[in-house]
Amino acid sequence: MASSTYSSTSTCHRESRQPPTRLGVLGVGELAESLLVALARGCQREGRSRHDLEFHLSPRNDVRSHRLGWRFGAIRHVSNVAVCESSLCMLVGVRPEQLEALASELRESHALSKDHHLMVLAAGVPLQQLQRWFAPARVVRVMTGLAVCEGQSALTLYPEDPLTRDLLGPAVRQIIAFDDEAAFEASMLAVCVNAWQMAQQQALLDWFQTVPGMSGPQARLLLMAQLRDALALMEAHPDTPPGELASRIGTPGTWTARGLEQLGGKEGAHRQWQHVLEQLRAEIEQGSASPGSE
Repeated sequence: MASSTYSSTSTCHRESRQPPTRLGVLGVGELAESLLVALARGCQREGRSRHDLEFHLSPRNDVRSHRLGWRFGAIRHVSNVAVCESSLCMLVGVRPEQLEALASELRESHALSKDHHLMVLAAGVPLQQLQRWFAPARVVRVMTGLAVCEGQSALTLYPEDPLTRDLLGPAVRQIIAFDDEAAFEASMLAVCVNAWQMAQQQALLDWFQTVPGMSGPQARLLLMAQLRDALALMEAHPDTPPGELASRIGTPGTWTARGLEQLGGKEGAHRQWQHVLEQLRAEIEQGSASPGSE
């Protein structure tokens, strides 16, 4: 599959270094809005004025575009072509099934040039296909989750690209680039995990609230503290597998060890998570699912 690392001396990069930075957005869905909020906040944390960053938005989703206009001065355009004409760097946030039609619209208007740089938020559509649809523009694939607006998320990237790192880096805690597209596709399922974990926390919260004398707020604080503890241990011991850390806590004869024994095994909860991941990965490879939403 053809792919390349784009030079940091591109026209788009020179544009992004001159205030204001202009970022076009095609498809202002919930995920794209969350990423823009994180980007605006991140740039402000770095000491940049809100006027140093301009968002140029496609015409759909009035509520979101007006909200971004009010908060960050985003500019709403009358068409996708107008966005393309206003910005060389563009975030593409439409659904996977809408990408081909969008590309056709831009090609027919001759709006795309070799200086355009597209960052596509979509699962199940290979880079080679995207490059063919959006030629002669250059394309990379990116993905993050709705929690990105809180400023602590990761963004995954394929292929490695300095311009994307430079432009979107302020929005996230870290950028993880992949050299293999299959690995990038599988990594998108990590975006789903936070929702699964919160649903699991809800189940635990429901149980703890059945304990006499324990209130819902107390149970919530207790569970949040345990999540922070687990994260702190993983960050403090980056070379130690999480399973090994769990075993250190769950020494033989403890309640922790008894729980680990019941949750593990071929039919345990851990294997069920793996089974779900295996099924969803197969669906993503077939192009039938997307972790993002418009």
